[in-house]
Amino acid sequence: MVETLLIIIEQALLHFPLILGAYISISLMKTPDLGLDSAYVFGAFCAGLLLPYTQNMPFIISFPLIIAASLLGGACVGTVSSMLTQKARIPHLLSSLTTIGIFHGVIQFIAGVYLSLSGYTNMLECDIIPLHPDLPILTIIFILCTLTAIYFFKTELGYCLAVFGVNPYFFSHYKIATSYVFISGIISANALAGLSGYLFAQSNGFADINMGFGKLLLCVTTLILGKIGQNNKPLSILIPIFGTFSYFTLQQLLLKVGFDLRYFTMVQALVIVIILITQIRRNANLHIDHLGV
Repeated sequence: MVETLLIIIEQALLHFPLILGAYISISLMKTPDLGLDSAYVFGAFCAGLLLPYTQNMPFIISFPLIIAASLLGGACVGTVSSMLTQKARIPHLLSSLTTIGIFHGVIQFIAGVYLSLSGYTNMLECDIIPLHPDLPILTIIFILCTLTAIYFFKTELGYCLAVFGVNPYFFSHYKIATSYVFISGIISANALAGLSGYLFAQSNGFADINMGFGKLLLCVTTLILGKIGQNNKPLSILIPIFGTFSYFTLQQLLLKVGFDLRYFTMVQALVIVIILITQIRRNANLHIDHLGV
């Protein structure tokens, strides 16, 4: 029981920055941010490529550099997709798809399709919990992400992201730069996805170009789970937190009863359908946006 709980916590902490990023772009801004997949992978590769050059540095210097590299990698993806949307006037769904293609090629050009991290020092390892050495560092990152998000959501920009999701034309009406709000939100979301990609790659000892497959469905499922009981609180850090832990609890429960996780993608899709249909039947006047979250 304790081991299962530790696995749930570890998996939730590894993916929390990704879910938080998806909460910003998909849930708050109501934007079909497909580029999160690419940001997740590119952040992992950027950090992995920098890892060999930090081996002789003190941990207090090397670890922040690796974290910064993963954030910057994700932010690059967000910058390209948001600029294509705001400056080139390409719909964000198409700009996200284009960005995925661009960075898929960039990753293969600079690193190939696979990058091993096992030959270098694991920045996440700590001997406090022998069977789960990543947990202490992951917990610290989780706390820092949570506190930063709480502060960010209380700022004017944080409120603007929520307003953008409700009415993106609000800013132009009051002569406020819509592009600034949109670009800032997408870059922040993708930077967090890049951080999560590095955490997952470092924990598993490798980065793979296909490691982002299915992550967008994971994000949507998690956010829908997180919104159960939170419908009246559109701006709440509890949504990604509750959703993340609920998702991986469900996953481990299914694993315990002998379910083959190869079919878990199907379960995610069914969970989305069941929850949305249930909500609509309970409240015929309930508005479900085109992203469902």
